[in-house]
Amino acid sequence: MSLFAEFRRRFDLRPAKSLNLAGSPARTRPEASSFDQPCGGREPHGTAGIDHSAYLAIAEALRDGADVVPASDEVGRRLATDGVSLLEALDGLSALYRSIAGGEPAFAAVRALSSSWAEASLVYLHSLSCEDPLTGLSSLAHLRSRLGELYREAEFRGTSVPKTHALVVVEPLNPPGTTPFDRELRLVDVAECLRIVFYGGDVLGRVGSRKAAALVGREPNLPEQVETVRALITQWRLDTDIPQLARIWIEGLPHTDAMAGRVLDELARP
Repeated sequence: MSLFAEFRRRFDLRPAKSLNLAGSPARTRPEASSFDQPCGGREPHGTAGIDHSAYLAIAEALRDGADVVPASDEVGRRLATDGVSLLEALDGLSALYRSIAGGEPAFAAVRALSSSWAEASLVYLHSLSCEDPLTGLSSLAHLRSRLGELYREAEFRGTSVPKTHALVVVEPLNPPGTTPFDRELRLVDVAECLRIVFYGGDVLGRVGSRKAAALVGREPNLPEQVETVRALITQWRLDTDIPQLARIWIEGLPHTDAMAGRVLDELARP
């Protein structure tokens, strides 16, 4: 018995209306001759290896006529965590809609599933541990790990990480036409400037492909340190008359470790 036949058996659902949950008419396809092979006599690519229970939240929302966006968001995150590809996840969603609602998935459901799948996949990629060999900056995973230690220590001591620490973020402003290799060299320069100013136990890490960040204490002279970094970056290259500009700012930290991880993920986006 296929995944979608199992949904029908469990919930006793029938494709009564060809409407998606966004409120617009859904495109319909001919009914399959058997519940075991919906629409076309074969299962969509990859769905045979998916944990069928992952789609139960969406099936329940369809049965109850509820908003499928929260359920689709949950399913996308779970499928990504289980290592299911986006193609397989969308194939499963499409087959589920055809089996239960008699039409194609609502756009809102597709967007929610795809977005949460991408976000969960990004979190996984950022958790892979490695050190950047060119710039010498710590990996995003190491920066995230150090943040976690700070939050655990703050909880133990009864202090607040947002009050004691912050991120100093540097994003070089590269002119149009800058090659990827030249962008890497700019990050090497940024790393050297950060090391000159933040030479203690501060963690200096690479955040995404175009930014660097220093996890530093909120000392009274932090604004002056930031301006020193800015001045160093601007005047670092003596072999060119072109100003070496960069965006530099102090990024406040949230109150929880989980939210701090999301801040890093947002900073890592291009």
